[in-house]
Amino acid sequence: MLKRAHSGFSLVELVVGLAVLALLIALGVPQYATFTANARIRATSEGVATGLNLARAEAVKRNARVELVLTDDLPVEALVNALTPSTSGINWVVREWVPSTTSYNFIEGKSGAEGSGRADTTSVQIASSSVDATYDGRVVFTGFGSMTIGEQVSFQITYPAAGTCAAANGPLRCLNINVSPGGQIRICDPKVTAAKDTRAC
Repeated sequence: MLKRAHSGFSLVELVVGLAVLALLIALGVPQYATFTANARIRATSEGVATGLNLARAEAVKRNARVELVLTDDLPVEALVNALTPSTSGINWVVREWVPSTTSYNFIEGKSGAEGSGRADTTSVQIASSSVDATYDGRVVFTGFGSMTIGEQVSFQITYPAAGTCAAANGPLRCLNINVSPGGQIRICDPKVTAAKDTRAC
């Protein structure tokens, strides 16, 4: 009677295969984590830029004062007149000031937990600032589309829990959003320093 040869993997082949797989995973996981963190930074930047563009467009359309407010309060209509502005708020609200009623009309609100995962202090962070002493976390646009303050407002979007920014020789592509006094809104990369590069801040 003929014996059939059994095909399969030997123990040595299996161990070598597992070692190669473990090495590939070990090399790939940090890159994937950096990719995910950069995607969250980009999503947050685009979300805030969308809110700023909405506020400016509504100000021009309504010929009224419309503002984007960074806040830690819930971004809901019921709180539109009670929001506490914060220069590092995790949520934003777009609202219109109505002088005749001395109150605000709710236009739109967005929670930081939507999309970008900005639900707490361990995820993507926003820090906004301006050299204008009156800036308090609100970017206010007039009916002409310009800001009510005469200095640039800057939003710095980072992810400290995931690493340092490329501008500080880290792996993350942190981004800024700059709003000029005239109302121009642009996302830029603080790592890029070439004068003619449109990505530069």
